[in-house]
Parts: sequence; C-alpha cells; structure tokens
Amino acid sequence: MKKFLIVLGLTSGFLISTVSADALKNSLTNILNTKDSSGMVNLNGVSVGAKPKRKAIKHVRKSRPASAVIGRYNDGKPVHKREADKYIAKATKGKIKDLDLLPKKQRLMVLKDLQRMYAIKHFKSRPAKAVVATVNGQEIDKKSADNYLKLVTKGQVTDFDKLDKKQRLVLITELARPILLEEAIDKNVTEVEKEAVLSQFWLQKQRATTKVTNDEMLALYEAKKAKALAVNPQAKIPPYISLGDNLKKEIIEKKIMSNLMKDVNITVNFDTNATEATHDSNESSAKLDKIPDTKETE
Repeated sequence: MKKFLIVLGLTSGFLISTVSADALKNSLTNILNTKDSSGMVNLNGVSVGAKPKRKAIKHVRKSRPASAVIGRYNDGKPVHKREADKYIAKATKGKIKDLDLLPKKQRLMVLKDLQRMYAIKHFKSRPAKAVVATVNGQEIDKKSADNYLKLVTKGQVTDFDKLDKKQRLVLITELARPILLEEAIDKNVTEVEKEAVLSQFWLQKQRATTKVTNDEMLALYEAKKAKALAVNPQAKIPPYISLGDNLKKEIIEKKIMSNLMKDVNITVNFDTNATEATHDSNESSAKLDKIPDTKETE
C-alpha cells in the first residue's frame, strides 16, 4: 500500500521542480520509515513550476607566472610580470603585489610606466659631431643644436636627443632661419649693400655700448659755450639740458673714431712725378703765379 501511494504521489500530474526535490525526498523517506504514517505525501514544501536556485559562482582571475611576458621595451627586450609586480608593490606600499589583480586599463598604465623608465635609464645620446639635420644641403651638427637648446632653456635642457620628435622639429626650424636668411641675402643683396648694412650694424652696436659721463658732456658744453662767446659776446647760449642728447652723440662719435684711429697704420702712395720740395710759401706762390692759364694758351 505504501509503495502504491509513493508511485501515485510521483505520478499525480504535478510538475515538481528541482528546487523542491529535497522537501519531496524528506516526505517520502518519512512515509517509508514511519509505521503510523497515513501514506500521504506532504507537498507543503514543494513549489510547482519554480525555477531552481543557482548559487553565485565567483570567477577568480588566475595569476600568471612571474616569468610571463606582458609587453616589450622600445629595444624589443621583453617585459616580465615579475617587474610589474615589483613596481606595483613599491607604488602601493605592499597593498597590491600582483599585476593580474588590476583592471586592464591599469595594467596597461603600469606597462607604459615601465617602458618609460626603461627608456630613460638606457638612453644613449649621439656624439657632438653627429648630423642632426640638413637644411638646403647645409648640415647642422648636434653640438650646434645642444648649444642653442641650452641657450633658449637657460641651461635647463642641454641634450637635443632628449627632446621628442615635435620639439626637435621646432628647434631645427629655429636653427634653419639664419641659414635661409643668409641664402636670401647672398641672392638678393650686393656686396656694397652688405658692407653698408654691416657698417651700420657695427656703428649701432658701438653707439649702444660706448659710455658717456655727465662730466664729459658738461665739459663739451662749456667748451662750445666759450667758443661761441669768443666769436660773439652777445650770443644766446642754449641751456645745458636742451643740448644733452646732441652732446652725448657727439662724444660717442668722437670716441668711436678715436678707437678706430688708435692702432691705424696709414701709408700714402704718391705719384712718380718729380716735385720740388720747398718750405718758402712766398716762393711757392710766385711759381704758381707763373703757371700759364690753360684757357689763354688755347
């Protein structure tokens, strides 16, 4: 009778879900083991048509071995995971020691940091004589680029090879300007014009660097004043302040000419015609008087 009821219970037409399997099993076991059982299956704990409950499965990311290659340096040398793990442990003060525990974006950032540090550590600069650029056939060596870079950065950067591609192009463009300007001058400016420009430039430089004191300007003013009064005691002399710029310019010009003539060596070549030396001005005048007028003789 018990077995019949068990079969009846199993074929009663209900769809019993796997979620309720344990409750059904317990009820059936109770019928078999209990003598006083009524032979009815307890379906109170059984839910018809319910979906089985699934336990959440945690996906644990597998850590790769320390020897695993995670990338390449700029020279092709492999980057091993142990290097990244060491870098992360130092950066996080030991809180994270495994690269594979980081999200993909952060793993890429770590790799880039390692590549950048490797490039700085293994950087090799070219020799000073190396040609870093060519402008219209004219070579620019690294020494020239380094010197210009040191000048414009006030000594903060002294190696051209440490610049990125864009910065190198900007610097070479700056160095190319005087080369192109010189070529344009050679094509369009005559030698006479060049000399004039250079002379003017030299004079401007001398004028800018020649110093004049107030005592020198006052002494020149007093000399001019005395000379003017000697010619005309009633002459109106302009005040010193109104003549300041003119006095300064005159002193500068005199100093420039004085410096030019200081070490000059001048030799005058006269013609080969015979001349009669004399120191008597009256005799010379008499001789000149005797020279016939060319117009009259014609």
